[in-house]
Amino acid sequence: MTIKPVEEIIGEIKEHYDEDPKGWRILRGRDQRGHYDTYISSPSFLWHMKTELKNPYQPVGVGYMVTEEVSKKIKIIMDAGDPLPFAEIYKQKNDNSIIAIGIGNYSPKSMDMLRETISSKQRNLESELISSLNKLLNREGLYMGYI
Repeated sequence: MTIKPVEEIIGEIKEHYDEDPKGWRILRGRDQRGHYDTYISSPSFLWHMKTELKNPYQPVGVGYMVTEEVSKKIKIIMDAGDPLPFAEIYKQKNDNSIIAIGIGNYSPKSMDMLRETISSKQRNLESELISSLNKLLNREGLYMGYI
């Protein structure tokens, strides 16, 4: 599994979505440090992104495609939570193309259940995702103090 910038992950997701736009789900929550965790699933794949917002229209982050099959249990978890318009996950400027239209879900409890459901190998990537995100945030100047 390769950790990539969120822009590349969104590009991958768009390619898969363009091939088959049915049956997609989005689940979003925050981790213990306050970073956004976003899981996006198609009928066959699951992606995990860890992000912060540089501004309301630009997420900064990293992610990867989870290699395991999307099981029925993961599908049930992905359907849980309160409805959340996709535009609330990543706001869109009027002149941008929207990659996904529809409803995602926000559920801290479901996020915990999903983290417990995926394999231990996937869970071990959490610290690597956090480290990569922190390096990216430092490089973008988002952790700099105000003068």
